[in-house]
Amino acid sequence: MNHRLAPLRSPVALLSSIAVLCAALAGVLTFAAKAGAVVTNLGSFTLTPETGKLADPLMATSATTGTGCPDPAEGQSANSPSLWLYKPGSTTSGTNMGSATAAIPNSAAGFTVGLKSPTTPVSLETALKKYVTTESLDGTYTMALLCRSGITTAARFHAKITVVGDTWTALKQQATTLTLAASDGVSVNGDLKLTATVVPATAAGSVEFKDGDTSLGTADVTGGTAALTVKAPAIGGAHPYTAAFTPSDPDAYTGAEGKVTVGIGYLVTAKDADGNPLGDKPTLAIGESAKITIQGFTPGSTVEVSQTNATGATFQDATAGADGTVLDYAFTVPDRTISGQTTLQFREGGSLQKQALFVFDATDEEPTDDPTEPAGLEVTDEDGNALDADPNLAPGQTVKITAAGYTADATVEVTLADSEETFEDAKANAEGTVEEYEFTVPEKIEDGDHTLTLAEAGDKEDAHSVDFAFTTGAESSESPDPSGSESASGDTSGTTGGGTGGDGSGGAGGTGGDTTGTGGTMASTGAQVGAIALTALALLCAGAALVLHMRRKGLLAFGGTTPQHR
Repeated sequence: MNHRLAPLRSPVALLSSIAVLCAALAGVLTFAAKAGAVVTNLGSFTLTPETGKLADPLMATSATTGTGCPDPAEGQSANSPSLWLYKPGSTTSGTNMGSATAAIPNSAAGFTVGLKSPTTPVSLETALKKYVTTESLDGTYTMALLCRSGITTAARFHAKITVVGDTWTALKQQATTLTLAASDGVSVNGDLKLTATVVPATAAGSVEFKDGDTSLGTADVTGGTAALTVKAPAIGGAHPYTAAFTPSDPDAYTGAEGKVTVGIGYLVTAKDADGNPLGDKPTLAIGESAKITIQGFTPGSTVEVSQTNATGATFQDATAGADGTVLDYAFTVPDRTISGQTTLQFREGGSLQKQALFVFDATDEEPTDDPTEPAGLEVTDEDGNALDADPNLAPGQTVKITAAGYTADATVEVTLADSEETFEDAKANAEGTVEEYEFTVPEKIEDGDHTLTLAEAGDKEDAHSVDFAFTTGAESSESPDPSGSESASGDTSGTTGGGTGGDGSGGAGGTGGDTTGTGGTMASTGAQVGAIALTALALLCAGAALVLHMRRKGLLAFGGTTPQHR
């Protein structure tokens, strides 16, 4: 078969085709340009008058803006604003409600322009009825003041009106204020609640909370307030926070901002020379020592130490560790201390703005041997009744243990000596105390003495631990009457067992729990043998049945016979 090239068509037809393609391409580019156009919103404007009747042929006589329109491009005519009513839900279609009486000068400043009816006058009532299908026209609508013609592309200003009955009224933008507050008494790494109060309370929107330039999150305004709980910084001292309100309807309400400076507290704990925790504002005698731990300094910073009511006394500086903690600062109440409330001050770099305080009552009286602080261990039953030292507990009984002297927020491991039981870790609070840890005595615990240890987890050599000693099993009672030994002489007919305790006779009934003595063991053994025999017989029968089945199917052969597969 011969293949010929198609003959050339008429040059006129070819040029016509090219022209059509170019026109189509131009249309596509024009559409793309319009689709990609960004409308510039220049802000709000006001109308004069601010209210009127829907049936008025011209709803307003002038419009005023706060800024100017963009200067016309080269070759364009001067800006001549026009007033439009947007179709509800659209910003690219609507009805022309009025045009400028004169062009406005090129300027960045705001302006006031007179308005006149468009070529075809239209009332607001007529315009709204084109878009609203319900009988009532009541509602809120958006007006636009275009800088020049072209509702889809021209830069513009916006305003809102409300319609009630036969009257429209301009919706004025209300100014809002924001007041920011924070919860008091929050220490480093604690929960800090920030609350923004927006006035007027009717303003809907959201509030963004910030720590410097870092956003902490946003919260919706409900009933005039918005709140957000965040984690406090790991470093104590003054911290500024800000909040900014963004209205849902910027035409109705302005935005607002507020700020607050929060004093983040330091975590201060102390213990005496023996490691026992000191409570709030303890009493320390002159010459008495304590170890003080403070969390919240800048890591690696130098902390200057001074004391009130101790003229001339000097103290060694402390150094914060890698986590910002001054750990176990050794302090001895100096001889120059005056009795009464005294404050040991820890100032990062000597700054009053970064200061932690350890407050105590100083006394010149000799310390007594009697402890003035709660013991490091307290144990109660489930009802809160205190237990004596080394109590006798029953298997399954639950007690509540409070132990002190740990590092703040430390994890405390719980172990029972000579036991494979595992227990849930405890957690110390900010004061280094494990409060009401619930311990249940294992059901299979042996009778005798036991020690439960609550030890601070970690690799520290001097990790703090507290031991809780208790016993289990029947408490000691009077010796049995020798005259009652008849039942312990080996007569098994009357023995009742008794688990692991029995009556101490050592008979077989005491360990087996069977009422027939040794015979119970034999009977049990016979029953086990019978069960084993029955099981073996059942397995033998099952094996025989399997062999027959495989022979019939040709899957098993003896004496060299080749298996048959069907």
